[in-house]
Amino acid sequence: MKKLYTTRKYSIINLRHSKRSHRRQLAFKEYKRLKNKAEIGIIKQKRSYKKKFEEPFKNYIRIHAPENFSFIENSAGVIDFISKLKNHFDKKKKVFVVLKNVKTISYDAIVVLLSIMVRFKATKIDFNGDFPENEEARRILTESKFLQYLYQSFREEDRYQLGQNSSIVTHAWKDVDSELGYELIKNASKTIWGEERRCQGVQRTLIELMLNTNNHADDCKKGEKHWWLSVHHDKVNKKVSFAFIDFGVGVFTSLTNKRHGSKFFGIVDKLKERVKFGNNADLLRLIMDGTLHRTATGKPYHGKGLPGINKARERNQISNLNIITNDVHASLDNNSFQIISKSFSGTFVYWELNNENLNCYGEN
Repeated sequence: MKKLYTTRKYSIINLRHSKRSHRRQLAFKEYKRLKNKAEIGIIKQKRSYKKKFEEPFKNYIRIHAPENFSFIENSAGVIDFISKLKNHFDKKKKVFVVLKNVKTISYDAIVVLLSIMVRFKATKIDFNGDFPENEEARRILTESKFLQYLYQSFREEDRYQLGQNSSIVTHAWKDVDSELGYELIKNASKTIWGEERRCQGVQRTLIELMLNTNNHADDCKKGEKHWWLSVHHDKVNKKVSFAFIDFGVGVFTSLTNKRHGSKFFGIVDKLKERVKFGNNADLLRLIMDGTLHRTATGKPYHGKGLPGINKARERNQISNLNIITNDVHASLDNNSFQIISKSFSGTFVYWELNNENLNCYGEN
């Protein structure tokens, strides 16, 4: 050893270094002791969850998804979930979605989850989540590739297609895309009838909803909102489910915001002069049967917009039509229009195509 390192100066330095190192070792040992003590009685699975999903995300705001994660079956619960996420999105707060307690997750909720995730990531706001412990809910979420997309980058101006070569495919765009509709119908008809068929009711529904994304957006932001569409193929039951969502202002807020020059300006007041109705549930019923359009134009209704979608259902071209917008949930097959306790800023539409629905051959 060089004489330099045996001098008193370096002896003091080495001693200080040794003491600091010893203190760090003692501190770490105490940390491990307390950590092990805190985990006494915690099963291995919970310790693993804590290490994987809690400790790395301590600075994230944890938002719990509802146990029944279905927009149709639990509208208020899912709207509350969306509202909490939107609140933190507006504040640019990073969030962690807790899904472990979800008992059931439906395919209509997949489009909600994916659309929110992409909105966060496109704005560079950290977003993460875990898995449901329930096996069936976990399977559906895994099938959607939700967690896989957590590690991808997105841009607000992008067009999205998530879940290619999967039974759940999600699309998003800002414009009307008739070619996409044709492709979706071609694949759906193969699932149901084993061959390509034209399904005019599905095509009409898709086009009208894509148009409505602009019509129901804030007037100052038309053309800026994505619409989202998830399609699930059930080959066993020969059924294809469609779930469409836009995060505009919703049908009733849109009607209220119509400006001078629009044929729908002041339409709610005009309608009240001719027809008695009590709330938005009654108003949506009048929209769906074409009464509002006839009041606005004074002409027979020709089947556009939401009423046109309902006409497709009445012709048995689509089934199980559900609409959720603002504070109303309508189940058209059941002729049910209900006020819900939470208000959704946007429009959500769900429908199905099955082997009993009419196609271009007029076959059931």
